[in-house]
Amino acid sequence: MALGYFQNATSGFIVFIFFGGALTVVGLHLWSGMLENRQDSTATGRGAWVPVCPVGDLQDKRGKVFVLPDGERAAIFLYGGKISALSNLCAHQNGPLGEGRMLYGCVTCPWHGYQYRPADGRSPPPFTEKVPTYNIAIENDVLMIDPVANAAGTYVEPLVLAEGEKQ
Repeated sequence: MALGYFQNATSGFIVFIFFGGALTVVGLHLWSGMLENRQDSTATGRGAWVPVCPVGDLQDKRGKVFVLPDGERAAIFLYGGKISALSNLCAHQNGPLGEGRMLYGCVTCPWHGYQYRPADGRSPPPFTEKVPTYNIAIENDVLMIDPVANAAGTYVEPLVLAEGEKQ
């Protein structure tokens, strides 16, 4: 439609604005991809369990995205003194769950608002979407993750922080 309009346009300004905006969007997508690629290349750890971060780095009701050694991303959430980990990819359109927040006890995708319970990766009824979950542990105040994902919708008991740990 815009290209049809441009056939009769007498001002180059509108054409410049349109194509400038399109180039800006493309450029931002490429830049984001390069940043994600850089994160993938700095993924650390090989073996059964991989260190994620100190427990104190987690923020309540906010996600923390971690790149696993195989390049997959896990989203770790602290909520009400508990910690759970699930896939960073929303089942709807692969939105970044780790960039979302906890709303009404569910991880909420920032793209379209799809929600998942953090302990089992399932959408609340009546919805049926589900995402993989991860086993996690705490060693010396460092959050550890098993890089092998559980099947989508698998319940994993959330870690409960002790009284002295950050909440």
